[in-house]
Amino acid sequence: MKLTKEFVSSLGWAKALFDPSFDKCYCKDCYPAEYPNVTKAGNAEYVIPRGWVRLGLHVDVVTQEQHDIWNKWIVTFHGTTIIAAHSILAHRHFCLPGDKLIDGSVLGIRQGHIPDKKHIYTSPTIAYSSLPVYSPRKEFRSSRTNRVYEVQVVLQCRQKPTSFTAQSETVRAGSKRICPFIPNEKVEYYTDIRSAIVAYGLLVRFYEISDDCDF
Repeated sequence: MKLTKEFVSSLGWAKALFDPSFDKCYCKDCYPAEYPNVTKAGNAEYVIPRGWVRLGLHVDVVTQEQHDIWNKWIVTFHGTTIIAAHSILAHRHFCLPGDKLIDGSVLGIRQGHIPDKKHIYTSPTIAYSSLPVYSPRKEFRSSRTNRVYEVQVVLQCRQKPTSFTAQSETVRAGSKRICPFIPNEKVEYYTDIRSAIVAYGLLVRFYEISDDCDF
């Protein structure tokens, strides 16, 4: 958790974006092998993001109560770049292709998706959302450990169940199973309804370039 907080602090994001009450570590020590891989949330399967650390995000109280998101909305994941994640959290809504991000760049359509189809893509499993095409790695040197890591970020969300369409993977996985718990035929969701997705966690994963990860 300390390494995760050091990394996020280095990004210079506003502290008001975060809510520590949602913090959770899913490393092998904090979430051991005997704990379940899949639970239920919003009457749907919730695949636990093993190996990741979650920093809780501030969620608008009106949104929570108006839509009863903790009981009625399902858990999904949104793989993205660090700049796009910052834009989503700072602007308080998800970005569609063509939107201008917080650094002035324009969000494009991901490789493999249909040109001119402007959607937000999520997945019921982080195994899909963390693929490099969705969540590219960023290099980070920790002053705390004096080690260099590659870092990925994924947004953990609550999503309205009737707001999206499920479809097969679009990364040309073929017969290779992406997630042991969600079939490839139902691994990708798409929607153009921004308000139907609420991010409540910034998930972070470290790959130490030389040694084992240190959470």
